Amino acid sequence: MAVDMTRLSEKGQIVIPSELRKNLGLKEGARFLVMGIDDTIILRRVELSKERLRLKELMRLSRRKAEKVGLTEKEIDELIHSLRKASK
Repeated sequence: MAVDMTRLSEKGQIVIPSELRKNLGLKEGARFLVMGIDDTIILRRVELSKERLRLKELMRLSRRKAEKVGLTEKEIDELIHSLRKASK
């Protein structure tokens, strides 16, 4: 296990030392789950699968399309619920 020192920046950022980034294969844009327990901060790398990334992109495109045609979130929820009831 590697141990090193870092500091918190004015913007609330923490630098992960380069040797540790290299050993863990961390690249720019890597995502982390951050947990705080008492005086301990835990970072856990989160890797999104290609399927989840594709689903995230489809959701983004769907939201944009819904906004374009003027559908509200409530209307979309109502449509989903009515379609679910109809398919039972």
